[in-house]
Amino acid sequence: MGDAKPVMVLWLLVLVSALSVAFVSHLCRQKYAQLTELEREANQLQVDYGKYLLEHSAWGSLQRVETMATVRLNMRSPQAQEILIIKRQ
Repeated sequence: MGDAKPVMVLWLLVLVSALSVAFVSHLCRQKYAQLTELEREANQLQVDYGKYLLEHSAWGSLQRVETMATVRLNMRSPQAQEILIIKRQ
């Protein structure tokens, strides 16, 4: 009977160790799933940013601004005789 106590302690330690391994494995899977989701989100943000840059360059292109000024605002480039050069003395 005297030898039963150390065996029980060892058995309890093995059980706690096994439960700890299972728990840590579960946490690792959870964290890996979170990492995968964040990577997927980061990739989507990169795609969206690329689309934004393309749209930004399209809306701000010189050709588009000039066309909008001509069509919507009836603007035009000045003729040579309409340009005044002012010199500072």
